[in-house]
Formats: sequence, structure tokens, C-alpha cells
Amino acid sequence: MNYYELRSQIKNFVPRRTQLEAGVFGKGAIREKGRKSNYHQFNIEHRHWLKHERLLNTEEINSFAEVSLRASACPMPLNIDVWDGLRCGFGCRYCYADNFRASLYTSFFDNSKSVGLRHCNPIYYAKELDVLLKNWGAAPKGNEVQRAISMGIPLRFGIRFEDFLPIEGKKEISLYLLKYLAEAGYPVMINTKSALVGRGDYVQALANNSGGAAVHMTLISSDDKILKDLEPAAPTYKERLKTMKMLSDAGVRVVARIEPYMVFINDDEAMVQGYIEDVWATGCRHITFDTYSYSANNPGIRRNFYEREYDFERMFLLTTDSQPIGSLLLSKFMKLFRAKGFSCSTFDLGNVPENDDPICCEVGNAFENAGFNWGCAIGAILYIKQQSYIVGKLNIGNTIDDKIRFTEADGMVRWKDFENYVNKMGGFLSDKLREAVHRLWNGEGNNAFRIDWAKGMEAVGYDDGGIIWRWNPETDFRENIVEGLL
Repeated sequence: MNYYELRSQIKNFVPRRTQLEAGVFGKGAIREKGRKSNYHQFNIEHRHWLKHERLLNTEEINSFAEVSLRASACPMPLNIDVWDGLRCGFGCRYCYADNFRASLYTSFFDNSKSVGLRHCNPIYYAKELDVLLKNWGAAPKGNEVQRAISMGIPLRFGIRFEDFLPIEGKKEISLYLLKYLAEAGYPVMINTKSALVGRGDYVQALANNSGGAAVHMTLISSDDKILKDLEPAAPTYKERLKTMKMLSDAGVRVVARIEPYMVFINDDEAMVQGYIEDVWATGCRHITFDTYSYSANNPGIRRNFYEREYDFERMFLLTTDSQPIGSLLLSKFMKLFRAKGFSCSTFDLGNVPENDDPICCEVGNAFENAGFNWGCAIGAILYIKQQSYIVGKLNIGNTIDDKIRFTEADGMVRWKDFENYVNKMGGFLSDKLREAVHRLWNGEGNNAFRIDWAKGMEAVGYDDGGIIWRWNPETDFRENIVEGLL
């Protein structure tokens, strides 16, 4: 079945919540916990009351570059925080980052509600980068960030907060750092919804980076109503398309980002066809996809959807709670775009073996001399796929020739084989991450990132390192689950 045939079949057995009338927009959809106010403790030694407060710096971000908590699964986990605030100015109704920050800040800090938009000190950041970049190209050593820099893993902007809100256009904090990195020739990638990155000086800072630059433009739909409902303060569809064209024309890798992919909400057939035509016209040839994170399963986000008459439960149940079904749907959804010539990839591990690019962000060949974190779950899946066939010289990520026959003797991949491969490619970013990836290899740890539910994975034995794997494209447990339901 193609995507819409399968979607139609699944619709028949997935429960839905029916609304008889439009909801009323509420207040405080983001959960804020709050701390005790005016809290004092008596100091016996000095015989006076001490006021206990824990305060956020309201002017600057004190954190710097970090390796993501998802590094055990991600080939590009090096992030840099430039802007921050209690809530992002674009106000996206599906954003779980806003919910997480609001809950975190109001739980642990007394002045969180007085914090507006704050940013890093770019001069201080540049000095820190001066020190880190001295290790670029050297043998990896030190902490996770130092090792990531030495390997040349691209720095990602805008992962936890939008770094290109309108105020950035006045302050130019991100621009300062983009220019710094362009001068250094260190690769960068931006995640954004902003049209600001299409402004001439931002385009130039990206296009002039000899190490390479890429922009992920989140564009979940071509339907103006959906965008207005779910991304009320973000740039319009046409503004983002214009920005993508300007970047593409300047030679910057542009990747359209459909995240979250929401079945029955942003997958209407006419909308998808219009989207394909419009994005192709910008010069963009790459699209990356992902389903919702479990972090989005909270009352505030759910209410945001129902107030705007979108069935959150049905969508979330299919794409996230029932992850294999959502993964299979996503695989067929991506085929709609591949049929029109787009290169498509996803962080959804079920579909990683079918990714067109070895880097799920669709930037594998966008950077000059960049390195990647191959010591992760995605690296493991692609390595097992590569080793499971004898095809002469086969690079990770290449499509397997369907005419190649699988034999029982081929494709046995052990942990020690993968570990040796990772060490040749720069090593694991830390012993802690090595242990986390080893657990994922053996079907343990975070269910979302275990390699055992990628399409075609077969456990064929066991040794001192744990499970011995091979990859067989003829098997897909996701299809077996859906066939059983149908």
C-alpha cells in the first residue's frame, strides 16, 4: 500500500476524540510550578534570618557549547546556546521545549518570570572558542566538547531555543558568532523558522564559511491555517520559502524540516503536493523528518491542540506512543517526496537504514573536512547494514543493490567490530557514551534509540560483547504489526 492507502486503513481502527464545538482558548497552557516565595532560614551562629534565593542571570546565558543528551543516538550532537528565555517569541503550540523550560525554571529559580530574552556574551564565547579550536584536527582527547571539536563535528545553533528572533536582527549576537566561525572555517548548522537568516549579512556569513554551512528551515505545512494555528508568531510560509531560495542561491545547504510529522494534521494530500512544488522551486533538494518526542506528552500541549480543533490524541498515539506504526507511516510518507526527487532522511531509528544520507540531518556531504559522532546508535545501524553485504567498496549510507543475494554466512556483526570501526573514525566522545551505545546495541536503555527496532535488524547470535547482528532488508517487524492489526 502507498501512504494514503495505509493511512485510510489505519484510520478505521485508531480511536479519536470528537469535538462537538470549538474550544475556548485558555491561559497558562504551559505548566509553571513555582517555588516558595520570601523563604528565610535562621542562622544560629550569626543570630539573624537569611533569605534563601536561587536566581537566574537575567542578562546573560552562562552555559556554553555542550554535547546533547541524545549523543548516544546522534551523529551531530554538538550544540551552542546563543539566545534563551522562558518562552520563545514564535509561540509554537506544539513546542515541548517551551514547556520544559517553563517547568524547569519556575521549579528551581525564584526570579524566572522576570527573565525576558537573554543571550550569551559573544566576546566571551569567541575567547572560549579560540581555546577549543586549537585542538581542531588533533587526536581526540579531553571532555566530550573538546573531543567533538577536535573531530570537527559541526556546531549547531537553535537546538533548544530560536536563535534568530527579530531581536537578534538588532543585537546581532548569533551573527557575530557566525562570522567568527566563518573566519575560522569551522562548520555550522542552524535550526530555525526565522526569515532573518535570509538577510544579506547572515547569508554572507554562512556562504563564506569554507568549512561549510547548512540551514534547517522548519516548515511543517504549506497550509496557512495550520501554520497560523500552530506557529502563530513565526514567519509566514512564503517568507520562509523566500529565505530558503536566497540561501540556496548563495550555495548554502538548505534542508526543509517537517518536524513534527503529524498524521491527520499536516499530511493532507493536496497540501503535500503544493509543498513539494513550492520547496522544489526554492532550490532545496533535501528534507528531514521526525515524529513527536515523548516530551510533548503533557497537558499544556494537548490543550493547545484541542483549543484549535486538532485531534492530538489520535496523532500522538499513532506517531509516538505506537512508535512502530508511526515509523512505518513515516517511511511511506517520505516516499512521496523521494518520488519527486528529494533526498530524505530522519532521526526515527526505524527508518534509518533507508535514509538517503548517512547523517539524518541530510548534511553528510555539505561540510568540508567535518567529522561526525559515529559512535552512536545511528552509526551502529548503518555500520551493520554496510557489513551485512559483500558489495566491493560500499560507503556508509549507500543504497544496497536489490539484486545482491543475502547468504547465511554473510553479515555477522559483533560489538567488537563496531567498536574498532568507531575508534578508527575518531572514537567515542566519552566512556559514558560508549557504555550508553553498548546498552542500545544490546536492546537496553532508551526504547526510542535502541538499534533493535530499525528496519531489517536481526539478532543472530551472542558473544562477550552481547548480541551479534545482521541486516536483512527483507524483514520489517513494523509491517508485521500493522498487517496483524489490519
